Amino acid sequence: MSRSRFRLLVLFGLPALLSGCLAVAAAGTGSSIGYVATEDRSLQQNADDIVTCTQAIQLWAQFNTQLNDDLNCHTYDGRMLVTGNVPTEAWRDEAIKRAWQAKNVKEVYDEISVGPGAGFETNTHDAVTTQKLKAQLLTDPDVRSNNYIVTTENRVVYIIGSAQTEAEKQRVIDRARALSGVRRVITYIRIDANAPAATAGSASGSSAPPEGAAANAPPPAAPPASPPAPVSSAPLPPGPNDTPPSAPTPRGDISVTPLQ
Repeated sequence: MSRSRFRLLVLFGLPALLSGCLAVAAAGTGSSIGYVATEDRSLQQNADDIVTCTQAIQLWAQFNTQLNDDLNCHTYDGRMLVTGNVPTEAWRDEAIKRAWQAKNVKEVYDEISVGPGAGFETNTHDAVTTQKLKAQLLTDPDVRSNNYIVTTENRVVYIIGSAQTEAEKQRVIDRARALSGVRRVITYIRIDANAPAATAGSASGSSAPPEGAAANAPPPAAPPASPPAPVSSAPLPPGPNDTPPSAPTPRGDISVTPLQ
């Protein structure tokens, strides 16, 4: 079965197989307009990423329509992940060369396999795995799920994106490796703590009167408020674990040992 036909099957037929899993994902999709504010990418970066993948797909089709049919493109902040299966090494080299020609591309991650593609059963399992992981990340309060792109090929989970901390990155990886039937987890995740931090809320409720004070005595006068400190528009300095802006994104590769 060609990849394009399988995509249509996933789009229209798979929801019936994933009613429980996709119900959560659908709920998240419905609220994605409000949730996008938690994504580190700007709207312009999102638009640029769409253009980048669109151009790569067009360049592949110009070489051979089968190449376009056999590959998948996922881009996060100009960093492109290419997955799929091609018949020869020459086709893979051509695909990567053309991916680099796309506008705004910063990095290209070659995860193309040479050889025949997976069968229908594996493709279905891959689609289910991807949706399960997306749903788990969406409902995890310790993960900014909009900062990650997830896809699965031949029981290998690929994740690209940005984490605010090493702990968040590890949490995403642990969720992926715990899914049934996953053979490996390959990641391209940068650590970037330079994101809007949550503001500390003021304590609510009344405090107890100091010892020795009358219970019905008026509260002491509040000290005069100090003028608020000026807010700097300059970005925060990188943290000790941040991926340097000029450094390539590290590739993580974890083999998953099946549970006995």
